[in-house]
Amino acid sequence: MINMRIRKATLEDTEILDNLNKMYFHEEGRNYEKLISSESSEMFVLELNNEIIGFFGLEYENWNNTSRIIGVFMHPDYRRKGYGTKMVQFLINHLKNNNYRSLIAEAPSLSPALPFYLKNGFRICGFNDRYYSNEGKEVALFLSYDFK
Repeated sequence: MINMRIRKATLEDTEILDNLNKMYFHEEGRNYEKLISSESSEMFVLELNNEIIGFFGLEYENWNNTSRIIGVFMHPDYRRKGYGTKMVQFLINHLKNNNYRSLIAEAPSLSPALPFYLKNGFRICGFNDRYYSNEGKEVALFLSYDFK
């Protein structure tokens, strides 16, 4: 039987998150220890049979009652099986009753993340054509899931 759970990340998870990032995601400059222990962010892990197969997080912007997705990272062996959707739905439900007015996500225009967010109820709310480089080959699209 498959046992899946989502839980808040702890400092003990930092090494696993760092290793998964280095092996599969290559996000430069992520300080998971800081993100886990900060009052303005939260990190969560998705476990399958007590093994971390994905992680994701939120940064809170209290001045405008919004939250931003830090990332939705899924081990490649478990992609396209509905786990990413479970993680995003967890974030939406987590924020729904806490007076946040929107959840913001960022997706590269050439990435499968864009249709993923659109499928999960987000709308495109902006872009930056110099976010990743000055060459403009890939555009950063910003998406919003609106609560109010």
